[in-house]
Amino acid sequence: MDSQLRAKPAVFLDRDGVLCKEKGYVTSQKELEIFDYTRSCIEKIKEKGYYTIVITNQSGVARGLFTEETLMEMNEYLKKEIDVDAVYYCPHHPQGKIEKYVKDCICRKPGIELLQRAVEHYNIDMEHSYMVGDRASDIQTGQNAGIKTILLESGYGTERLEVEVKPDYIRNDLRDIIDIL
Repeated sequence: MDSQLRAKPAVFLDRDGVLCKEKGYVTSQKELEIFDYTRSCIEKIKEKGYYTIVITNQSGVARGLFTEETLMEMNEYLKKEIDVDAVYYCPHHPQGKIEKYVKDCICRKPGIELLQRAVEHYNIDMEHSYMVGDRASDIQTGQNAGIKTILLESGYGTERLEVEVKPDYIRNDLRDIIDIL
């Protein structure tokens, strides 16, 4: 009961197109172009009492475009630069080239395994949490987890929705979500 009282909601954030410029495959830290407003938005989200947790598919690892070590370096850089609480990633893809990562896994969005890992580690109040992303898979992830969803136009947005999804909110970029929380 006491742990439930201390549970805190989270804003789960996709990386590319939400926190950073969407550039296809970002293969090194040098290519990771963080939007200039991202850090201040993360601060405001935290001030409102939310964890900030990045949930990202990174199939470039499975495709052999960069290593998992390089990805972990990018994740550490992101945590340092914008002060997010955590980064959870899926390096797998069923059509990958690196055997170790070739699989149809449960951690890849729209699966909710990465969110579940975060919930276990951070004691998250899912009832008041949000999933923020720029693709259908991000919105489906939030819906599959039973949380509110926000689609941003700053990446792929509504122009490239792979399937018909109905997010709870559609906004231009990360700056526009603060009033929703």
